[in-house]
Amino acid sequence: GTSDPYVKFKLGGKEVFRSKTIHKNLNPVWEEKTCILIDNPREPLYIKVFDYDFGLQDDFIGSAFLNLTSLELNRQTDVTLSLKDPHYPDHDLGNILLSVLLAPREEQREVTQSLRLSDLHRKSQLWRGIVSVTLIEGRELKAMDANGLSDPYVKFRLGHQKYKSKIVPKTLNPQWREQFDFHLYEERGGIIDITVWDKDAGKKDDFIG
Repeated sequence: GTSDPYVKFKLGGKEVFRSKTIHKNLNPVWEEKTCILIDNPREPLYIKVFDYDFGLQDDFIGSAFLNLTSLELNRQTDVTLSLKDPHYPDHDLGNILLSVLLAPREEQREVTQSLRLSDLHRKSQLWRGIVSVTLIEGRELKAMDANGLSDPYVKFRLGHQKYKSKIVPKTLNPQWREQFDFHLYEERGGIIDITVWDKDAGKKDDFIG
C-alpha cells in the first residue's frame, strides 16, 4: 500500500497554493516554499492532502486547520498537524509538518516596495500556476543498442526544476505512465525542455532526441 500525495492550501475557500505530487511514498518530503498574502489572520489556513490517481478522481487523504492567530509574529515556527477526515473523526490519518513565518503586511511592503500594489497579490505567491505533465508512452523510437532496441528514459526541465522518468529496458515503444508537476514562475519563461535518452550501463547515455 502506497500513495502519490500532494497538498492544497486554502484561505477563505480559495486555493492559494498547491504542492507538487510525490509518487509512491507514505512519508513524502516536499521542501517547498511559498508566500501567501493574508487579508484576515483570524481566518484559519485549510490544508487538504490528496492521493493523485492517474485518469481518475484524486482520493482525499485527510485535512487540517492552522489557526494563524496562534503564531508568534516574525518567528519561524515548526507546526505538526494531525490529518483528519470529517466523516471519520476517530481515524488516524497521519500528520503533516509545516514551517511557518507570519510577518506584518508593512514589512512585506518594504520587501516588495519596487512592485506596484496591484501586483502584490499576484507576485506574493512566487509562482503563478502549476504545469501538470503526464508522460504516457513513446512510439517507434530510434534503436541505439546492438540488439536493435533501446533502454529509453525522458528528462524534463523547466527553469531550475527537473524531472527524470523511469528507464524502460529493451523497447522502442516504452510505456511510462508517469505524472509530475512543475511550478510556473512569474519571472521565468514557460518553455519545458524535453529530451529522450538511451541508458547505457558503464558508459555515457546515448541521446535519442
